[in-house]
Amino acid sequence: MTIFAQFFGALFSALGGFLLKLFAARVAIRITAVGIVMALSGSMFVLFNTTIAPMVADLFNTRYGQFLGLLFPPVSGTIITVLLSSWLAVATFMVQKRAVEVTAGI
Repeated sequence: MTIFAQFFGALFSALGGFLLKLFAARVAIRITAVGIVMALSGSMFVLFNTTIAPMVADLFNTRYGQFLGLLFPPVSGTIITVLLSSWLAVATFMVQKRAVEVTAGI
C-alpha cells in the first residue's frame, strides 16, 4: 500500500510541476510579447511621424499635392501603425503558440 501511495504522490507532484512550468512559460511569453508589441508600435509611430510624414508634407507642395493629400491624410501615420501592430500581434501569437507547444512537448 505504501508503494501505491508513493506512486500517486510522485505522479501528482510531477503533474503539478509540469502544469506550473507550462503556466510560467505562458505568462513569461505573454509579458514579453506584449512588451515587444508595445515597443514596436510606439517606435513605428515615432518613425513615421518623424521621417515619412515630413517627406509627404513636402510632397504636398507640388502640383500633385491635392492628389497626394487624398492618398496620405494626416492620420495615416496612426493607421499604418495600427495595421503593422495588428500584423505584429498575429505574428507574436504564432510565436507564442509555437513556444508553448515546444515547452509542453506537444
